[in-house]
Amino acid sequence: MRNGKKKRKNEKVTILLIPNSGDRAKRFSLSYRQIKGAIVAIAFMSFLLILAGVNILQGRQAVSEAERIKSQHERQQQQVTELNNKLLEMEKQRERIEQRQEQIRKLVGTSSSLNPAASPSRGSMGGISRTGRPRDLSEISAEISNLQLLMDEQEMEVLELLNHAQNNIEQLKAVPNYWPVVGRITSTFGWRKSPFGRSSQEFHDGLDIAAPYGSPIRAAADGVVIQSEWLAGWGRIIRISHGNGLVTCYAHNSANLVKKGDRVTKGSVIAKVGSSGRSTGPHVHFTIEKNGKPVDPMLYLP
Repeated sequence: MRNGKKKRKNEKVTILLIPNSGDRAKRFSLSYRQIKGAIVAIAFMSFLLILAGVNILQGRQAVSEAERIKSQHERQQQQVTELNNKLLEMEKQRERIEQRQEQIRKLVGTSSSLNPAASPSRGSMGGISRTGRPRDLSEISAEISNLQLLMDEQEMEVLELLNHAQNNIEQLKAVPNYWPVVGRITSTFGWRKSPFGRSSQEFHDGLDIAAPYGSPIRAAADGVVIQSEWLAGWGRIIRISHGNGLVTCYAHNSANLVKKGDRVTKGSVIAKVGSSGRSTGPHVHFTIEKNGKPVDPMLYLP
């Protein structure tokens, strides 16, 4: 049996190649061992080629993915740069709007610091959406674009208001919209219970604004002083005519700093806070009359 197997291994396979041209045929003789080795070699080479092909394909995919990530990163960087530029421009625009608003306040004679009502705080841009998830750059960019449109509209409105204020400066200066004192409103315009212990109701024709004794009292608008004296019940009182039927009154002062006939400008100091006359404590009784009738000062004050 062993001799038969050994004999088969030593046997050879003859391959005969006969060309069509009629040339001499070529003969090749290969043993079974050589054929087996050739098959193994071919299989091994095929495996190496397949493995190399897989590696090349994976490498190309990795390079393609890296290029895609790089391109996406570059686009994001460009978006971030554009967003930063937009934010810088919007900040400059906000400063321009505030400067024009301040110009308007100076022209009109109002001051936000003298307004007892708290001004609303500005919102801030954040990176979290209303649903609680982080927002991507496209969402933030869209929000900034919407905000930019709103700021453009606001800037146009402020610019138109500034032009209007400049064209009507004299009329605006005579509007009594400047808070006469920094303090707390203790009594408003209208019917109220008497502060002197009586249970009856009385009509209060102005605002009572409590402030520390001696605090400055300022004119609510440009005008001419038509009264500056002591008046029973009101103590030291000042009345200013602003034209167009408007008159303002400041009562219970500790000192009057202007006299009848003086011209005053909006925001100028005209008296000191006191409690003269019929009063329960240091405050200013501030009234506005229109054509001789008292009106609610809050209709004019910002």
